[in-house]
Amino acid sequence: SRQPFLSGAPFSIMVFSIAKEQRDDLVDRMADSLAAIGFHNYGQTFTDTRAKAEEIEARAFSVAEVASSTTKESWSAGTGGERPMIELIRLYTKKAAELLQAEIIRCGEDAMDTSTGAGDAVGDSDRFDLSSKDREFYTQQRAEQVLAPLMAKGASFSKVKLSTKSFGIDAAKVVTKAFANNASTLKEVDLSDIIAGRPEEEALKAMEIITEATLCAKITSVDLSDNAFGEKGVRACTKMLQQQSGIEEISFMNNGISEQAAAAILELLASPQSLKKFHLDKNMTGDDGTAHIGKLLEKAPGMLDFKMAGSRFTSEGAKFLAKGLSAGASLVKLDLTDNNVNQEGGFALAGMLFKQPNLKHVNLEATSLGPKAAVQVAQALASGCPQLEYLNLNACDITPEGVPQVAQAISAMKNLKTLKISENELGDLGIAQICVALKMAGCPVVELDVSTNELVEKGAVAAAKLAASRAGFTSLNLDGNYISDEGVEEVKSIMEGAGIASALMPMEENDADMADDVDDDNAEGLDNLLAHLKL
Repeated sequence: SRQPFLSGAPFSIMVFSIAKEQRDDLVDRMADSLAAIGFHNYGQTFTDTRAKAEEIEARAFSVAEVASSTTKESWSAGTGGERPMIELIRLYTKKAAELLQAEIIRCGEDAMDTSTGAGDAVGDSDRFDLSSKDREFYTQQRAEQVLAPLMAKGASFSKVKLSTKSFGIDAAKVVTKAFANNASTLKEVDLSDIIAGRPEEEALKAMEIITEATLCAKITSVDLSDNAFGEKGVRACTKMLQQQSGIEEISFMNNGISEQAAAAILELLASPQSLKKFHLDKNMTGDDGTAHIGKLLEKAPGMLDFKMAGSRFTSEGAKFLAKGLSAGASLVKLDLTDNNVNQEGGFALAGMLFKQPNLKHVNLEATSLGPKAAVQVAQALASGCPQLEYLNLNACDITPEGVPQVAQAISAMKNLKTLKISENELGDLGIAQICVALKMAGCPVVELDVSTNELVEKGAVAAAKLAASRAGFTSLNLDGNYISDEGVEEVKSIMEGAGIASALMPMEENDADMADDVDDDNAEGLDNLLAHLKL
């Protein structure tokens, strides 16, 4: 995970400085460049080139200024700061060049497209969005400039996204004013990735100021992802977590949610009963931390959308989550991707899934369920989740052993639209059984991923025939198999005949040379299955 700040780094010392004459000279050069490019390349006079050049220079200067005190290295003597001056000047000029290039492109696009005005941070009258590819350190002055629409008289935004911009303490105080000006309408705040590159003390204080600023409004949704702030960061959000009683959606993805941080969330979140969406991802939470998350879920019976992917829990953690999610029966979406749930955890989840009649989306990719648990999960979904539309069982170690019962369960999924079951070593016979099950279900499947399953020919043909029989089919993934050249040609012919050639995904990783090395003793059974898929 990207680390946004360095523990113990000072935040009050700004050592980078350049003579005013040099700064003015850069502004003059950039203003002249903007004017010249506008005239010679587009036949137009770009307006306010001086003001734009001054803004670019100020932004570049702030990047170098912040960098001068946020990264410690072994500096040469006599630099007067924590980064050598030559490096900071290079950073300053490089950033100025990048911003100038972006401004030239933007002005050029505006010149070429007279049907639309220049874009700004606001998506519409209700939504304000700062996110972009340009990662910028905000000073107070810059924050006042970009947040001006929020602070305008009569502003009434309900959704604000501050992502990809780094707020220091002074800039955070501007956010407080901006939120206060929209207090009666503000409902959703996206605070993901807003303290990158700041020293730890400054970053935590900025997070505290910004989250406390939400108290002027009744917030229903908050995203704190990609700040990698750990327990200290969670506690920096204390006032918001304790006093915002109507939070329905909250995200802590890529936030360093350790066992201690998870315990802090459980401790501080005052109204878990309001939660409908709770997302965690790319955290090292582990089983002990997942126990705290499970306890929080027990207090959130109205949960609709739960994600805890890449969190390093095992079967014990899965049991905690199954128990917590069993407190309600309203789940619509579940994502536990990339955790070692294993067999025992799979059994526990199956018991919970059976009691979720509204479930539409299940992602259990890379959870190492094994054949027995995969069967129980599939059966629970087939019996208890009649609205299921999306099922991802990629890399679940199903193996041929589990296929017949998994296929039988799939045959009862009447509303399934997407099935991903790659990387399970199912072979031609296994995939043919799955395809027949999908046809028997009569489900409106439009996307099928059976890549990396040791297919040689007839399994791929079965998948193509299933795709050809389904109206509106959009995606068939057969890559990473051992499909023979003859098999590839037959698949393409079937897809083209059905008018869905574009639905066949690229097969760059298919290894036809391996086709002769795979023994298949199930030729008769395969032929019988293919007969069921006759077009």
